[in-house]
This record gives sequence, C-alpha cells and structure tokens, in this order.
Amino acid sequence: MARYSKSSKSKGLSQSVVLPTYQLDSNLVLLPGIIYNVTFSRFKAAALLYRFKNVVSRVSIINNLLAEYNFDVNGNNNSNNSNTSNEPTDADSTNPSVISQDAVDGISSFYKLETTVNEGKEDDLSLTDGPVNDFDWLTFAISPNLDKILESRNKESADFSNVVTIVRVVGIVDDSTNIKLTLQALTRGVKVPDSRATSRPNEAKIIVDWNAEVPDIRNKFKTLRSNYKKLFNSIEKFLIMYREALKNNAAMGSSNLSLTKDNLNDDKKQDEQDPVKQNLLTLNPLANALYMQLAGSKDFSKAFMSLQRLYSQIRTTPSSAEDAKVDAKTYLRLIDLTTAILPFPNYEKLRLLNKYKIEDRSDAINEMMSLLNGVFEALKQNNSFANNWFHNEASNVQRANVVSNQLKSIRVLLEGMSKRNRAAAQKQSQSNQQAKSPNSANSRNTRANGSNDRGDYEEGEDDEDDELRVIADFIKNKLPTITSLSPDSKRLIMKDFKRIKSAANSPGGGGNADFHVIRNYLEIVMDIPWDKYVSKFKTNKEIDLKAAKAQLDKDHYGLEHVKRRLIQYLVVLKLLGINAAKVIDEDRSKNSENKANNQKDANSSEQNGILIANGDETYRAKQKAQDQVDKSMEDSQFEEGALEAIRVTKSNKSPIIALAGPPGIGKTSIAKSIATSLGRNFQRLSLGGIKDESDIRGHRRTYVGAMPGLIIQALRKAGCMNPVILLDEIDKVVGGNSGATKYNGDPSAALLEVLDPEQNSTFIDHYLGFPVDLSQVIFICTANDPYNMTRPLLDRLELIEMGAYDYNEKMIIGKRYLLPRQVKRNGFPVSDEHKVEEFVNIDKAALKKIIIDYTREAGVRNFERKLGTLCRFKAVEYCEQLNDASRHYNPHIDENDLSIYLGVPFASGDFTANESTSIGNSRIGVVNGLSYNSEGSGSVLVFESIGFDRRTGNDDNNSSSAGSGANLHMTGRLGEVLMESGKIGLTFIKSMIYKDLLKYEKEQGKQNTSALLQKLNNLDIHMHVPMGGIPKDGPSAGVTMALSFLSVLLDKPVPTDIAMTGEITLRGLVLPIGGAKEKLLGAHLSHGIKRMIVPRENRKDLIEEYSKSILEEKHEGKHSKPSKDASHGHDGGDLNFLNQLLKDNEDVDFKMNDVEKFYLKKYGIQLYYAREFYDVIKIVWNEDDVLLKEESNQKRLLEYRI
Repeated sequence: MARYSKSSKSKGLSQSVVLPTYQLDSNLVLLPGIIYNVTFSRFKAAALLYRFKNVVSRVSIINNLLAEYNFDVNGNNNSNNSNTSNEPTDADSTNPSVISQDAVDGISSFYKLETTVNEGKEDDLSLTDGPVNDFDWLTFAISPNLDKILESRNKESADFSNVVTIVRVVGIVDDSTNIKLTLQALTRGVKVPDSRATSRPNEAKIIVDWNAEVPDIRNKFKTLRSNYKKLFNSIEKFLIMYREALKNNAAMGSSNLSLTKDNLNDDKKQDEQDPVKQNLLTLNPLANALYMQLAGSKDFSKAFMSLQRLYSQIRTTPSSAEDAKVDAKTYLRLIDLTTAILPFPNYEKLRLLNKYKIEDRSDAINEMMSLLNGVFEALKQNNSFANNWFHNEASNVQRANVVSNQLKSIRVLLEGMSKRNRAAAQKQSQSNQQAKSPNSANSRNTRANGSNDRGDYEEGEDDEDDELRVIADFIKNKLPTITSLSPDSKRLIMKDFKRIKSAANSPGGGGNADFHVIRNYLEIVMDIPWDKYVSKFKTNKEIDLKAAKAQLDKDHYGLEHVKRRLIQYLVVLKLLGINAAKVIDEDRSKNSENKANNQKDANSSEQNGILIANGDETYRAKQKAQDQVDKSMEDSQFEEGALEAIRVTKSNKSPIIALAGPPGIGKTSIAKSIATSLGRNFQRLSLGGIKDESDIRGHRRTYVGAMPGLIIQALRKAGCMNPVILLDEIDKVVGGNSGATKYNGDPSAALLEVLDPEQNSTFIDHYLGFPVDLSQVIFICTANDPYNMTRPLLDRLELIEMGAYDYNEKMIIGKRYLLPRQVKRNGFPVSDEHKVEEFVNIDKAALKKIIIDYTREAGVRNFERKLGTLCRFKAVEYCEQLNDASRHYNPHIDENDLSIYLGVPFASGDFTANESTSIGNSRIGVVNGLSYNSEGSGSVLVFESIGFDRRTGNDDNNSSSAGSGANLHMTGRLGEVLMESGKIGLTFIKSMIYKDLLKYEKEQGKQNTSALLQKLNNLDIHMHVPMGGIPKDGPSAGVTMALSFLSVLLDKPVPTDIAMTGEITLRGLVLPIGGAKEKLLGAHLSHGIKRMIVPRENRKDLIEEYSKSILEEKHEGKHSKPSKDASHGHDGGDLNFLNQLLKDNEDVDFKMNDVEKFYLKKYGIQLYYAREFYDVIKIVWNEDDVLLKEESNQKRLLEYRI
C-alpha cells in the first residue's frame, strides 16, 4: 500500500507507505545517513528477522538463526490480532508474525522511490524495479525508546512518538552469543493514523518526505560552517589539553596531586615545572566523559574525518541549479551527521530527529552546536579555576579533603556497580530456573531469550565460559554450513551442546564429570576439518598432469605401471573438475545481472553512510559485518553451482590401492610421492601388530580416556578431509580367528568399512557416534605378503604388485638417487647434484659388485647402507686433505677398493651343479632348481639325490628280485608341501616304468623294462637340499626332484647349465608357479646357468614383465640415449603389439619370440617352456636316448589340456 504525490517544486516528492515497525531496547537514536552496529539477543534478532521470512530466503546466516527457534508453532494466529496499537507488545516479541502484503508492497514502493530519488529520475518512477537483493527487503521503521532517554521523561511522549527512522539491514554478524545487525538509517518518516481494516500492531502507515530543497542554502551553510569551525577548534584544544595532562601524569609515575608545598620545593626542577603539568582535568567527570566519546573509539576518528570532508564539499560561490541541488542534499546530510557524530546527549539527538521541517532542523543544529561550544569554554574556565585554587590557595587539609572525597566517591560508585551486577546475576539465575520449569507456558522461547540476554555480565565469568564461547561459535556458525554431515548428525551434536550448557549452569558448574566428557567430545568434533579439502591445485580442472608425472619420475625410478595407475586417477579428477566448472559457469552467467545490481547497491551504501558503532563496537566489528554480508550473498548467489561442483567431485570414489612387494623397494616412499604430486597432506598409520578393533573405530565415550580411532586422528592431524593416508604393513594386522581378537574384536574386519569405496562415505567412529565421509581420502596400503590378509579385505583392495629390482635397476637407482643423498647426508659441501662425482665417484663395476657380493636383497636398503659406509670413509679422507694441503683427495672408488672399505664379500650361499668334489664327483642326480626367497629375491637351489641298490652285496641269489619298493629319504629342513612334491615325482617316475615309456638296455642292447622296475623296487634314494639351516617349502620344485630321481634311476647326468622350476602332478603335467621374474634374476646371478625351464603357463607373466620393462626403457629413452632394444621391430609400449603377443601365446606352439630374445640379451639366459614332464626330458636330454619310440606314439605322456 503506497501513495505518491508530486506537488509544487518547493514541496518536492512525498510518499505514504505501510512499513514494519520496531522499538529498540536501548536509548539509541538513529539519525539518517549513519550506519549503526546494534547488538541484539539471539532470540530478539530471530523474532525480528522472522517477520521477513517470506521475502528473505537465500541468506544462510538468517536461515541458520531461524532454525534455532520454532516460531511457526505459535506464530500463525498473530495475523488475526485486532490490537490497533502501533507499538509492539510482549506477545509480538515472543510470537512474531510475518509482515503483511501491505508491508511487502510498502517496502517495494519505498525502494523504488528511494532508488529514483538517488538517481535523479523523479519524473519517471516506472524505470525502477523492486528490490533485487535479499537485504533490500529488510527495511523497517524504528521508533526511539522514549523510556530509556532520560530527558524525554520530563516532556509529553506524544511530542516525540510520531517521528521514526526508516532503516535497512545491510549486515549480520553472529558471535555465537548475540547477533549484531548493521543498520543503515535512510530517512525520517512520520506515523499517521492507519485506516486499514486489518491493521497490524507491528506495522504502521508512514509519510516520507523526499524533499531536498533548502532555501537560501549558502547563507545557511555559512552559518553552519562557522559554528562548526568554532566547535572544532574547541574540541581540538580540549583534546590537546587532556592528552597532555594524561602524558604528564603518567610520566610522573604517581598522582598529579601534591598535598604539601614541601613536595613542590624538593628541588629546583620541581619549582620550575609548569602548573599545567599537574592538571586536575583528568579528575573532572565531564572532561572524562567528553574524552571517551571523542577519542575512545577508532570509529569516531574515522567518522570525524569524513565529516570534515563533507564540510569542504559545499560551494560558497554561486553555481548552477544542478550544483545547488547537490549541495542541498549534502547540507541536509551534514545536519544529521553532525548531530550523530559529535557528543550531543541523546535527548538532543531525539529533538533534532523530530524536526521534520528543514527550517526547524537548521535552527536546531546551530543552537546545539553553540551550546556544546559553550560547554567546552565553561569546562576550560572551570578547570583553570580548580587548578589555581588547588595548587595556590588551598591548605593541606583542604587538598587532602578534596582527594579523600574523590576517592570516597569512586568507591561508592564502584560498590553501586558491583551491587547492580550481582542483582543482574541473581535475576538471570531466576530467569534460567523459570525457563527450565515444565509449567512454563512458553519454555522454549523463554530459555532461548534468557540465555542470550546476559549482557556484559557473561564476559566476566571464568575461563570455562571462554571455552564454551568457542564451542558455541562452532555450533552456531560452522555446524549449519557443514555439507558432509547429515541433519541427524547435527541434531546429535546440538543435543550434546545443550547438555554441556545446562551442566555449566547447574549448581556444580564445570565441576560436573559429564561436563568435561562432553566438552572434550565437542572439542574433538570441532577439531575435525569439516568440508576442508587441501590441494595445490585451486580447482581439479587445473591439475597439471605433466608436473605430476615429473614429480613421480623425480622421486622413483621405474615402477611405470604404478605411476600409470596414479596418472589415470589424476586424469579422472581433472575431467570431473572441468565438468563441475561448466556447471558453475552456467549458474554464474544466470546470476550475473543480480550480482551487478548487488554491487551497485553496495557501492551506494558505502558512499551514503558513515558508520557509528553502538556501545563498544570497533572498526574491526564493521569489517567483520561487511565480510559476513559479502559471504552470505556470495553463498546465496552461487549455492546451487557450488553444491553441484561438490556433488560431481564426490561422485568419484578415491581408489583403494595396495602396494604389495618385498621390503625396501619403495612402497612407503611412493605413497609420499603421490601426496606430493597431488598437493595433499600425507599421514602414515602403522598397523603392524594392531589387535584391537577400537584402534581403528575408536573407543566408546562411556570409557574413561576414550579417544577416536586412528582414521579420525589422521584426519585431525592432516587438517583436511582429503589426505593421502598410508596404511603401512596391513598384512601384519592381528585378526581372523586368533585368540587375541576374542575379546578385542577383529581389527581386520573393522578395516572392511574403511577400505570399501561404497561404504566409507558413512564410516562411523565409535567415539563420534555419527557418520564421517571418507570418500575423498586416498588410502594406500602396503603389504609384504598380501595373501596373509583375510579374503574379504583383500577383495576390497586394488592390488599392484611391485617386484624386486634387478641389479641393473639398482645400479641406476644407486647412481641417481642413493649416492647423491648419502653424499649430502655425510657432510660433503655439495651445491649441485651434478657435482657429486667431485666428492665420491663409484664406477659401474664397483656398484655391481656391491649389489651382488655385498648385499642380497630385493630392495635397496642394505645397498644404501653400503654406499653410506663408502661415503663416511671418503669423508674422513676429505677432512684429512683439508687439514694437510700436501695430500691429494681422490674421489674415485673402483672394484679393488671395496675390500678396503667394506671388508671381505659375503660368502655366496648359492652354488650350482657345477660345483665339483674330489670324492665321488658324479653329476648323476644333481639338478639345479629355483627358489623364491622370503625377502623377495630369487636364487638357485641345488637338489642332490643318491641311490643305493639293496641287492648289491646280497649273497642270497635266491631272494626275490622284485624288491619291496623304492625307499625315499629327504633331508635339508624341507617343508611338508615340498616333501609331498618329491613323493609325487617318484610315483610319476614309477608310473612311467609301468607304462614302458623309458628306455633301459641292460643286455645286448635289448629293452629290459622288468630289470628297470626291479632296480626301482630295490632302490634306496636319499635326496638332500643344501643349506640345511634354512627352511624350504613349496610345490615349485616338483619337476626338479622328479628329474633328479630319473637321473639316479637311469644313471644319466643332468647338464649343469640348466635350472628349472614347476609343480608336477601325478599325470606329469607341469603347473605354473609364482615369482618367475625373481627366479630368472636369481638364475642370472648364479654363475654357469645358461638355460632355464619354466611352466608354459608362466609365459604370460614373463610377457607382462617384458611389457613393463619395455615401457620403462622407452620412458628412460626420453632422457637418455634411446635403447635399440626398446622395440624389436615393434613398439613395445603399443597395446596392439601386446595384444598380438597374448594372442600368439594362446597357440600351443607360439611363433613370436620377442620375449625370449629380450631376456636372452638382458640376462644371458635362454628360456624353455614345459607343459608336461615329457617337455622337460626333451629339453634336458636327447629324447631318443631316454624315451621309447612307438609308431602311433600312443604311449606318449598325456598332453596338457586347458
């Protein structure tokens, strides 16, 4: 409801609108043109803002505040209230109602005309739209609280009850205890009788006069500026005099009162002192009050300077009509600003506010400035009189009485303040008890109001209140904005917060045990980095893939298959970031016009207002209010786009990677490199030996000293919700059916939820009691033997096998990474990595000898220790050269120097069938096998068999020649599986004899199968595996033992340059084994091995290792000389070539031998494959010398069928 009128030019433009009204609790008088910071209790601020609920919906801080109270329960009936009074009642405070449609129309009409007048378009109101910004709707009229303004009690209230100040909320700050509203006073208004049929008690019909024409403005401004200059000079003189008195009193180190003349004549310097230096001005209550208002706040200084600039803007010479119009607006602003900024009493400000006519305002401000100037003049004269009497005329007794009366007055004043504070505290306590009473008619609102109207007394409580204030700040400001917490989780946290508040207000206070438990719990909840995601990339779309790949290459040599998987993850993140950015850009383009309008309104507000803090507000409070407004508006404008970006990003589940391999190959260090390349924080959790489920899930709060689990603690330490967490030695977790988990739970089962991408978004820690989102955490697990883990846990991991390094790779790693690091650690003055050779230079032959003869490991830990030993020896030589200039320092270390620095090489534990003896140097029954050692390396394992015919030396020729069967005795600390494989091999050899497959010519070159069978039945075989102190087990030596037994039976030696591995079955099939690459490397390091037999099915493993090696060599070719072996006529990294190899491998007789050529050139070993034991015999011996030939070949060994 609004009416416009455009009368004569002298009257200007007026407006009649219906606006919401409000009355402040304080004695503050709001004058137009000023921005005020006003503190409200949380309940009263919520009650005020609730009235605008239907027109303000996008400001998050308002929504969060209204969510604390349930005004909708009792607020629906307020619209039927027939009270016609224009002042708010108590019911309006407790049960507010939303503004009516007339008030909505009134706010819209007021905004249109305000914008039109400010832009100078009074002639065309149709060009202006309604409010665009949510804060533009927060417009209402404030009536002064006449009961709080002392002077108004002596006058009729009707004289001041009609004029109101129309304000707009431009900022909201929630300090967890109170709500601070930043109000911009816009203009005056006059309340008139409301003729509406359905009037509201909290709304009023208001006349607004937008007239800005001032007759005879130049003369009026000259008078105003003249009075201001006089007053300004008086204020400057007063401030200088007061500050000088403060400075001198402080310099004297005691009171400025001298009670005896003897004290004044202690020395000549004291006689020469200026009497002003002992000024009584600081004891004058009026002087103290004026100084506190003029210089007690940074806001006043800034406002005072702004006021001076405004006085310099108005022209005193004739100008155009347009300039005169601008000067008139400035003049009217100056009147209100001068009244608001200068230290006038509130009743004088109220008197000026009620001067609705411009002429009356001009007379009033001039009169007020003259009176205030007279106050400063009188203060100066009174102070001069008091100083003269006190120092020159008063006796000692009189001066003592003056000081005594001053102290007595101060004491009485302090006691009165203490009594008022105690009374306020008792009143507050009673209020809280009434709020807790179940018979209270409106207990919820009473509690909320009572808990926030504590005033300054709350700030005087103990340190526990400070801790509660920090927690309350989190609950009020941070908790509602956390997107990763569900509403039920927030409700549980709020419930605990209310419990701790009630415990703090209980008679026991902070001494309650429950208080400390809940406080610690809430502090841990606060410490979790909710919705904080850390990365060196501002957004995911800015991920630099080249830089990430370079970081991984810088930290680690090789491991291309691991790096490739990590780069794939980064690519997915980058693409999702690009998609999310498109969504946000679309939303921003839709809201660009609103943003421009909001910016324009913000600039207008900044130019047209000067901020005056209420009470003890400072400039920092104003900045905080403005920042809060900007943040609220930004969140409201781009909320949908931001939520969409978060949703798109979170839809990508972080991988659960498990790096499996022997110790010392870089599993932990590559996890750190992943965090570095992503720019994420890194946390390492050592799980070795953990046997309690609570270590993972946390302890329940019912236990004393309960704490969250390792996962939540890692998030707290990392300071973000997306760190890289390394679960080290996950295969060492004590779990399963072990007795340790009977009462403590199964920690490996607790890890199932953590490491499942489909479940860890709702991981529940027992201590917290609500779900926590772990979907953005990158979990990397390390294990030496992943198959020690339970099957469900292993199924959740993306297993990446990391094998042992060969000596070529170790040489590169040592030269490129380990040696420079050890040189720096041992004190050499290295300034550039390329100058490491100037201090320690180890040639390739020495490095190879260190790797082969001084270290036996899959990784490089011992290798680095040996390099460190060499560097320390060289460091000693380098220091000796520094002390003795005649000495020459030689940084080179060759193969012959190693025995000097490192001692004698380790005795080689590996020996082959080549080893000869002086007694019984027979090669029959001696076969080279291959083993995969526990540390991840491979080696040659010799199997020795000797057979004894029980018939030899037996004189009883009539005894049965059939025998009782072969006896097998095995030694060498063999495991059960290995011994079973030996028995299977012997049984298979016996089956070959029964099938008449073996050639055995005993007499005149004729086949004698029965004689061979008799020999086997009367044979005692003793098989031994050297290095008896080392336990040995596994099925992969089946073909080795079977061939050893056959060698003994046929008396045929086995070539010493061949090694073999493979599991054998009773039918003679050769099954695949594990660790083929490591065994190949072990055969290469053992002298004399030139050929190697592996199961046919293991060729796929060799193809995989071949593709990895070619990929790494191709990658290294970018930085060094390209290798000719990088592709043998093909692109080794090409997927088509890999597919061709795999497809060719499906044929029984493959044709592509690139893999075999590669390993022959790299390791000098020719590879052979066996599907069945027949293939082993054919490779080792001449087929015609061992096996019988049949025309149809029907008696040949069974063919291997997949």
